Amino acid sequence: MLSGGEKIFMALASGEFLLGFVVNGFIALVNCIDRVKRKKLPPSDLILVSLAISRIGLSCTIVWESYLIVTSINVPTQVRMIDIFLVLTHGTHMWFATVLSIFYFLKITNFSNPFFLWMKRRIDRMLFMLLMRPFIIYFSIAFPMMQTMYFYHSGLFSRGKERNVSEEVHVSNSIFFMLQVLFSVLSLIPFILSITSFSLFILSLWKHIRQMQLNATGQRDPSTEAHVGAMKAVSSFIILFLLYYVGFYVNYLTKEKSKLASMLCVSIMLFYSFGHSVILILSNSKLRKAALRVSWLMRFCQRGCHLQALWVPLRIIWHFLGRKKSHWSP
Repeated sequence: MLSGGEKIFMALASGEFLLGFVVNGFIALVNCIDRVKRKKLPPSDLILVSLAISRIGLSCTIVWESYLIVTSINVPTQVRMIDIFLVLTHGTHMWFATVLSIFYFLKITNFSNPFFLWMKRRIDRMLFMLLMRPFIIYFSIAFPMMQTMYFYHSGLFSRGKERNVSEEVHVSNSIFFMLQVLFSVLSLIPFILSITSFSLFILSLWKHIRQMQLNATGQRDPSTEAHVGAMKAVSSFIILFLLYYVGFYVNYLTKEKSKLASMLCVSIMLFYSFGHSVILILSNSKLRKAALRVSWLMRFCQRGCHLQALWVPLRIIWHFLGRKKSHWSP
């Protein structure tokens, strides 16, 4: 039976999950529709789609785990499967968000460093490598580490009940703790890269503002606006990721001891998943315009014009199909 506090956090987590699913699904859907229309997907949109899909997977995994915690189901195969999916989604969304920060940094900032200029010219061609190579390297290390951690964690309690094995349990506990530290350090690498990008953003913006002052230009130019917008997206990611990171590890330590603390941590983790995505929508002109169109359509429906509101997307789809038909006709 759930307590009052557990019911509140369960309802909060459910609402955050639904919001995150809708927001991230909206990001992926808008960019995929744009891909169909333009026959190509820009690098920034590819990163956003990858990030949105990974966050949907992360939210589903977190909710799956919280359901097992609330219902007190402790099936070893399910717990192990959740650990695997959690490693996949946790590592994936971190790397994709970091690649987005690096992409903004290379596209917007200006430095005279030769390595920076080399990366800036090749960022579009290197995008697949930036998305996949760190991902592959991360999981080639994280999966064996997770397997070993699970082995020692499952063996601690069974061996602890036996006699004359206190030294073996102590050694296993030490190895398990060392693996936890290594896994934490490995997870912090993307976060450190994002902080580095944010710091260089500040340096580039400071140089740009100083150059504008020397040129006696008092108005904001597009470069300054781009700097500020990208810094908002990166800084919000850093702040929300800190909350997520704290919730992730506190949940890992308390999920077998306190359901209330675990549900609180789950709410914090899910808040990061949809909160940063909302900020990405607000800072992206295409996504912001699409969100305004959806908001207008919803208000149109609320006024009682249901048939007219449904007719608008049908006309858009019909127009799009008609264009495709004329394109393929000889």
